Amino acid sequence: MKKILFLAILWGVAAGCYTPLNNSGVATTKAWLDIPAKKTDFDGKQFDSCYQFRLRFVPSDAEAALDLRESCIDACCWRSEKEEVILDFNKNFERDLKYYGRATRYTPGQITLKVGHSSLINTTGVRVFPRGAISSNGTVKLKAETVEDPVRLAQIENAARLLQVRRNARLADQRAAEEEEEAALFYDDPAVQQRAQALVQRQEGARIDRYFYNLNKTYRKKGYVFLLSQRLYSARPLGDYVYRVSCNAKVQSGTQAQHLQNRTVSCGVWRADLPKQTVSPMDGTARRIKALD
Repeated sequence: MKKILFLAILWGVAAGCYTPLNNSGVATTKAWLDIPAKKTDFDGKQFDSCYQFRLRFVPSDAEAALDLRESCIDACCWRSEKEEVILDFNKNFERDLKYYGRATRYTPGQITLKVGHSSLINTTGVRVFPRGAISSNGTVKLKAETVEDPVRLAQIENAARLLQVRRNARLADQRAAEEEEEAALFYDDPAVQQRAQALVQRQEGARIDRYFYNLNKTYRKKGYVFLLSQRLYSARPLGDYVYRVSCNAKVQSGTQAQHLQNRTVSCGVWRADLPKQTVSPMDGTARRIKALD
């Protein structure tokens, strides 16, 4: 009996001798350890309790690295189910560094909390490893270091730039479509439309050929058959002898020559200005073709 009493007293001394009663009537050794509920037997003796840590983090961002429910901070945990809690602040460090190119590493990276109860003095205590990681008022002070991956950051920056380019291209296409709808004068003479088509073929035909040549090479590298057949042009008037010329090609493609599928592949939408004798791209495909040397 003396030995049991001595161990109980030793537990209280080692844990800090903090013994105010919680709502459940159970004393604790730490001001930041709360016991919202307990379970007792027929004799009224406690055999289990639900504990909760009332912690504050410095820097406050460290809190986001934890699952606060699993860490027994936002909810209490039954001692019979979980006597040890590990606060792992660097659990997602490698993942975040790989994905975002930048992550925060905390020191200490882990804090272990071991909860125990002395039935003799009806006190629940918690031991902290490393010692001193949590202050008497429940403050967890951590050192934070920002680590960067220059390669990944460059990838993210390039991806953002590409998204902006695509967005600008979509806006340009929308503006072109709006201009087409607002055009008041239309010139439907088939002969004039053919002149617009011929202007596109004359000025951009070589680049379009090179575009399909590169496309064919790409398909063949992947083991596909790619057969280009008929190329079709259609012109719609925008007004003042300016035309929207669409270029499409009939192709056959597939993994086997015996089983090819018929497809239509765009070779761009072009703006043909007959008075100025100029041709300019109106969609993304035409811009890519125009950029070919």
